[in-house]
Amino acid sequence: MDHKVDDDVVDRISELPDHVLHHILSFLPCKQVFQTTLMSKTWKHVITTFPILQFIQVFNDPDTWLPENKNKPDVIRKKGHFYTFVVKTLQNRRNQSLRIKTFNLFDNLLHEKSMSRVDCWINLVLESEVEELALSFGSSSIPYRLPHSVLVAKSLCVLTLHMCKLVSTCGEGDINLPSLKRFSLSNVYADDQSIQNLIVGCPVIEYMGIEGCRGIRSIKFFSVPTVKEIIVGNNFDMERLELEASNLHSLYIIEWKLQCNLNLLPFKNLKNLSLGTPNVTEKWLEEHLSGLPLLENLHLLSCSKLERINISSHHHLKSLKLVLCANLVELMIDNPKLCRLSYWGKTAISFSLNALGLLEAEYTLWPRYGTWDAEKIEFLSKMRNSKVFKLKIFYDQDVIIPEELRVTLSSPLYNVKHLKLIICPPFTGYEISELLDSFLWISPLPELLVIESNRHKSDPDFDKLTFELSYEKPIYKGENPSCCKFLPFPCWRHCLKTVKIDSLKGYGDEELLYKYFSENAKTLEDFQFHVGGIA
Repeated sequence: MDHKVDDDVVDRISELPDHVLHHILSFLPCKQVFQTTLMSKTWKHVITTFPILQFIQVFNDPDTWLPENKNKPDVIRKKGHFYTFVVKTLQNRRNQSLRIKTFNLFDNLLHEKSMSRVDCWINLVLESEVEELALSFGSSSIPYRLPHSVLVAKSLCVLTLHMCKLVSTCGEGDINLPSLKRFSLSNVYADDQSIQNLIVGCPVIEYMGIEGCRGIRSIKFFSVPTVKEIIVGNNFDMERLELEASNLHSLYIIEWKLQCNLNLLPFKNLKNLSLGTPNVTEKWLEEHLSGLPLLENLHLLSCSKLERINISSHHHLKSLKLVLCANLVELMIDNPKLCRLSYWGKTAISFSLNALGLLEAEYTLWPRYGTWDAEKIEFLSKMRNSKVFKLKIFYDQDVIIPEELRVTLSSPLYNVKHLKLIICPPFTGYEISELLDSFLWISPLPELLVIESNRHKSDPDFDKLTFELSYEKPIYKGENPSCCKFLPFPCWRHCLKTVKIDSLKGYGDEELLYKYFSENAKTLEDFQFHVGGIA
């Protein structure tokens, strides 16, 4: 059959106003943005006026960022083409008086002359009253020193710096960023004075992030009434931190060398708190849980002095996450408002949980605290009233729960209807029948079972297997079978009605899965298996 192209078809998208097309392009990677110039003259014009510029030499061509390659002719040529492209683009914008709203540069500096070249680019961008500026210099041979012109740019609203140098050249007041609302510093070298000047010089700042930086020993977050979120984490030399921010909503501090005590009680608006510092104790925690009336989310990481945690009904916590608090011996929770609980640590503790509103619980099994045993099964059983349970297992040897435990102990999560298992890829390292035996024992009557790899969804190793199960009314039809002897109701083997399986990448042979369920559940009426779908 011949297919005829309709000559009357109209390109509606190209007829849209430039500002709408710019908005559409803002969701595309830089390379795809420039590829649209091949579609029509309209798109070529749209690109030349597009106010978001991203120049990412480092990621587009990894060979160019290795210091040992800096004198290779091919690398020099590629660098030259990149620099020519950047300067021509910026000069054309300047000649046509076109606005640059966002400028992102990801490059590495292999020579001194590269620094002066970047200085010129930044000055051209600042002339355009740029609002968002992001500079990252990867594995540069020499640290890029941020020009002072950036620190007095009145138009800047967002500033992101990675792998560069920020040093104050004058006293207090030499930094003036009247429009800046967000700044993020990561792997930046700075001194105390430059950070203090930066904080004071941002009168409308709302977000401040300082992570993995060197040279900073002390920070005072004073005179910042507009700030709502502060992140300070893993800075190499940090010893002292002082805060005064009355409208702060979120605070994240992970600093192992911190020598001062933190007083957060004045922050009455604080809702989210993440702490990893050496000075959190039982007394400190109790004072702050009672003294922060709006605190809803608490994350404690490697708080080595913390031995006891008591979350009572008068606290307002909705989410509690505990990670590797090595000396914890007691965890007592009696709070109907708690919705989420995440625990990663030893199970040889006194643990009591009364949280009627618990929607999601999570436990991470880590070899430092041993493999599966009766103690861990008992620990899991305290979270059986959660609506959703997530179990994270990062090592192959811990995926399968030993049969000797399954035949002698009660299923720990018999009330849980949604069970999610996050395990190491590739899935092909495990027999699917062994996985199902283990986790249908943990939760013997689930409605949804998800097995997922502990990788980001964009990672090639990411995989996911989803089981939707439905049942006839679970009633014993005779003697209590051995597989259910510790349960208040029959397990899935005696009432499973339908199984629907979605396999993202085809893990799990359809024939083997059908055989597993049909042989183990005599009541099975319908079995479906699909490959593909959404991660």
